[in-house]
Amino acid sequence: MTTMRRRLGIALLALTVAVGLSACGRGGGGTSKAPPARRSSVVTSSAGATDAPTARRPAQPPGATVARAATDLDVFASPGATMPTRILPAKTSFGTARALLVMSAAGEWLQVLLPVRPNGSTGWIRRTDVAIRQVTTRIDVDLASRTLTLRDGDTVVIQTPVAVGAPDVPTPTGTFSVVDKLATGDDAGAYGPFALGLSGHSDVLTEFGGGDGQVGIHGTNDPSSIGRAVSHGCVRVPNDVAVELNAIVALGTPVTIK
Repeated sequence: MTTMRRRLGIALLALTVAVGLSACGRGGGGTSKAPPARRSSVVTSSAGATDAPTARRPAQPPGATVARAATDLDVFASPGATMPTRILPAKTSFGTARALLVMSAAGEWLQVLLPVRPNGSTGWIRRTDVAIRQVTTRIDVDLASRTLTLRDGDTVVIQTPVAVGAPDVPTPTGTFSVVDKLATGDDAGAYGPFALGLSGHSDVLTEFGGGDGQVGIHGTNDPSSIGRAVSHGCVRVPNDVAVELNAIVALGTPVTIK
């Protein structure tokens, strides 16, 4: 949420992070604090993705394939279809270059995870319409233990306790990807210094602060909330972790929330 403060609304449920990450606004109270997880220091960074070969590859570790679009992107219901079912703008509502997690491939067609409702929606794009990148980072969020783990390949880079959605506005589960990297411009604000906008949306809120309920991972001005279920669906991390995530995580990085 670069300049997120103006779009705090995107309901990023938690994502408008910096800006409006939706949900992140709810404060204290909630369930009891989970046992703190050990946070390791940053070991390495792989935010600079390199061109990936065109062969079919899994979307999960050891690497993820990401499709980057420079222009508006036609999305089709199936490989070989002639009429698109939707057109994705070249940039997100926050102005971030479009980056889509590739789930599978069929010849010159790529199945990608779409940043739309319902969560988990996919569509097919033509490989010739995008540039392919490879990322080695991935994020796993465990709602039961309220921990976030960032891995680069098989190496644990960061492990930290987090705040998650309150029982009535839970953090959605499933596979998502990072679609925005936003600087809030206000380190002391509700979303901390940085936010990662995700492809997912709240299962409860259809709008938040003027946005569409997009969820995200972001910092917080309420450190006491870490380890608790108190947000509107976003994942809150300590501000120093938000800084590390922004430096390491590449657009398109897969995020699994369970």
